[in-house]
Amino acid sequence: MLRVGFTATGGGTFARNAREVFKERFPGVTVEPKRFDWGGEPQALRDGLADVAFVWLPANLRKLHSVVVATEPRWVAVRKTHPLAEKEEVGIGDLRDEPLMWTKLAPREWVDWWAVNPRPDGSAPVWGPENENVEEMLEHVATTSGVCIGPESMKSFYVHPDLTWRPIVGVEPLRIALAWPEQSANPLVREFVGVVRRLES
Repeated sequence: MLRVGFTATGGGTFARNAREVFKERFPGVTVEPKRFDWGGEPQALRDGLADVAFVWLPANLRKLHSVVVATEPRWVAVRKTHPLAEKEEVGIGDLRDEPLMWTKLAPREWVDWWAVNPRPDGSAPVWGPENENVEEMLEHVATTSGVCIGPESMKSFYVHPDLTWRPIVGVEPLRIALAWPEQSANPLVREFVGVVRRLES
C-alpha cells in the first residue's frame, strides 16, 4: 500500500495523472488517498500518516525530501450575484474590501501567502469567517458577501451551483511539491517519486 497525502485538490490534475500511471505500473499496489487539513500535509508525513504527499507551498519541510512538481494560477470564488462575477479576471486590488475566508488550522505563513498579505500597497486583507475545510469555505462564500482564493483546479474539482470563479492576475502561482520523509521504510515511495519525476520532465 502507498498512502498519498493531499489538501483539498492536492496536486490537481498532475497528481491524479501520477497516481494513475503509478497504478498502471504497479497494479498489485493499493494507492490510498489521505486528505489532511489546510497546510497539514508536512506534519502528517512527519507523523507517519502518509508515505508521500502533494504539498502546497510555502510549507515547513523540515525532515522531508521534496521537489516542486507543478504550479497552478490562483483564482477567486465569489457568489454568482457578486459584482466581481461579471469581470473576466480580477486583480488583487479588486479584493481590497472583500471579506476573505481564512483558517486557524494552517501555519500563519501559509494563510498570509494565500491571502496576499500584505497587499502590494501595504494594506492587510479584510478577514472574513474562519473555516476548517474546503467545503465550509465554499459554503461561506456562497451564503455571505465574502470571497475565497484557491488554486485553479478547485474551480473544477469543487463545482458549486452558487459560485463563480475568476482568475487573479498579477500574483505568483501556487507551487506544488511532492514531499516524503527523509527516512522511509516503504520501498514504494522511491518508485512513486520516480514516476512523478518522469512525468514532470
